[in-house]
Amino acid sequence: MRQVDVRPLDPGTPDRTRLVGRTALTDVAFGETTITREVMQPGWRWSDDVKPVVGTDLCQAGHRLYIVSGRMQVVMEDADLKLGEGDAVVIPPGHDAWTVGDDPCALVDFSGDYSHLIAAGDAYRRMAEPARPSRGHRGIRTDAVAELRADARAGRLDGAAVEIVLSAVSRRSRRLSGPAGLTPRETEVLVLIATGASAKQVARMLGITPKTAATHIERIYAKIAVTSRAAATRFAIHHGLIDPVC
Repeated sequence: MRQVDVRPLDPGTPDRTRLVGRTALTDVAFGETTITREVMQPGWRWSDDVKPVVGTDLCQAGHRLYIVSGRMQVVMEDADLKLGEGDAVVIPPGHDAWTVGDDPCALVDFSGDYSHLIAAGDAYRRMAEPARPSRGHRGIRTDAVAELRADARAGRLDGAAVEIVLSAVSRRSRRLSGPAGLTPRETEVLVLIATGASAKQVARMLGITPKTAATHIERIYAKIAVTSRAAATRFAIHHGLIDPVC
């Protein structure tokens, strides 16, 4: 009789459950396939709860989701999705998301991208934080980079996820001073509009009002002496805030 591998996918399984902000992730791996169950508490938002771990401006994981219960909203460059119990959806990289209402949102992700990114971000943070340099020098930790890549080569971490996290860390370290006198928030807004987000989407992604987003954009244009999104994008590329599209 053929043996079948059956494993629990329950957030109450402590040896496989990772707490990230206001969400509990439990994953199981079958060879190259990883399935993740996520339970996100009311008020959860990717940019508040997960971004500090992985470091990217938007979620760079692709998802294949089934919503078990609760509701959530996903904002992408060209679409807003409202998802609820019983919905199945494929979501490409480049989005923000948050729970809607007063109930948790539980879902199953049949893509391992999200779990791999969080594992890589969590590993980098553990490696870098114990010996974090003084506030006057917050560069990328070269020893942590080497160790993270060694873990990827050994198969302990996903190689693509490691490179996404390291790229985000590198960009974040370059952004701290802000070119042309931009504040950290203005730099964040510039990156979003330079990668295609509208003012309305900027507001939703950052949890600010559309009027505040428009004010940020107006001030950014004045500081960097441009009058169009295309010129702002060229400025962002020139100063290393985003990568050019080849």
